[in-house]
Amino acid sequence: MRLAACLLLALSCAGPVRAEPDAILHGAIARVLTAGAEGEVLAVLAGRLAGGVELPEVPKPAALAGGPMKVLEGDVQAALTQLSILAGGNGHLSLQLAQASTTDVIYILSGTATLSELEAAGHLQRRANGWRLSRPLVLWPGAALVLSPGQVLELDTAAGAFVLSFGDVHMAGATLRGDGGQNARVPTFRPFLLVTGQGSFHAARSTFADLGFDGPVAFRGVSVLTGGVMKPASAPVVTQSRFQNVYSLSFEGADGMVVTRNRLSGAGAAAISVKDGRGVTLAGNRISGTDGGAGIRLSGALEDVVIAANVILGGGRNGVQIDGKTLRLGLRANVILNNAGSGISLGPATCVAVQGNIIAGNGTVGLRLTRTGAARVADNAVTGNGSAGIEVEAQAGLGPVLMSDNRLSGNREGLRAAGLGEVRLAGNDLDHQTPRQFAGDFSPWLGAYLGAEAAFVIPAAARAPVPPVPCQPE
Repeated sequence: MRLAACLLLALSCAGPVRAEPDAILHGAIARVLTAGAEGEVLAVLAGRLAGGVELPEVPKPAALAGGPMKVLEGDVQAALTQLSILAGGNGHLSLQLAQASTTDVIYILSGTATLSELEAAGHLQRRANGWRLSRPLVLWPGAALVLSPGQVLELDTAAGAFVLSFGDVHMAGATLRGDGGQNARVPTFRPFLLVTGQGSFHAARSTFADLGFDGPVAFRGVSVLTGGVMKPASAPVVTQSRFQNVYSLSFEGADGMVVTRNRLSGAGAAAISVKDGRGVTLAGNRISGTDGGAGIRLSGALEDVVIAANVILGGGRNGVQIDGKTLRLGLRANVILNNAGSGISLGPATCVAVQGNIIAGNGTVGLRLTRTGAARVADNAVTGNGSAGIEVEAQAGLGPVLMSDNRLSGNREGLRAAGLGEVRLAGNDLDHQTPRQFAGDFSPWLGAYLGAEAAFVIPAAARAPVPPVPCQPE
């Protein structure tokens, strides 16, 4: 079953999938966690918790415009002026200061450029292990840059090199990296790749390393900012690639984007950052060692988002952080492990399904739902988190939250709430949840819950009518 179909099924179900958590499966999860929590083993078990998950098919790259490349050398200000129109002018002064020369920029005006052709034209230096770019490279609309299998393009930090594309960038089995050097004029500068305007980006089986710095999102490593009125011909795709010490992989307004089967380590901000967009798929990625941000962060206005089968571990903040206004969100079969902050923190959102995830050993809350309506939390293993296993905040007056067939164990508290609305509890296992099962607004309901023989409903507060559920079929 495809991810989108699984999400719709999970959102439309009104009742629990099973009568109670699978004791054998949860026992296996507990043993793996006790033995040292191997991410890949847990990923298999999370897939079983979720009832199976299939990674998305990867769209093929769009055809590039043909014709020989046309190149011109010019002033960096022309590119920065166009960038200001599309993405704002924040940080441009530091970018200009980082340049060894403000008049020595390579502009690809049209056609498709390759590294060999750029070398032949005198714009790249050949090295034993690839090519070196010692000045900015800018692609205008209608131009394309293609990096082929085995090719390596290294960007000169001291000279202020970067790649800015208003056209298309396609990479297959190639490497784009900074040289790890130092820029004397702007010490914080590191090279980056930015695709914006109507430019497209397709990267498969490629490597990105030592890119991006703490500044505007446009300069944070590998960024695709295509949120304008005129959209690219194809959505961005990043698959089976490695990101090592890339400050962030960032997207804005990238409708239909697919980021799947990648490995990301050592990010300085969010490893994957998405702002605004429809039809967003993040699946099968492995994220570790994120320092100054979440493993995955989503913000802005979002619709139809699938986050599935990812492993996010050992981060300095939250594993997954979703603080945009989100409609139709599915988190399925993810492993969120040993992050310093929350495992998953999301809201405001409605039409939410959180199913079959393993959320364990995080520093604060396992799963936090804030201002979420019409949410279904089912079949999850939430264990050993530093605060509540599941926390519900500011839900009063919003849609109902169904919690079914989850196993909570070893968290400081099981369920905690502030501003509780309607919650339906069915088939959850809290037998090993010590020292506290309920806290906050859940506390008054503990006795009645323990005495209930079937599903238990905490009703919405008086004078707080629950709106219709927008994601259930009529």
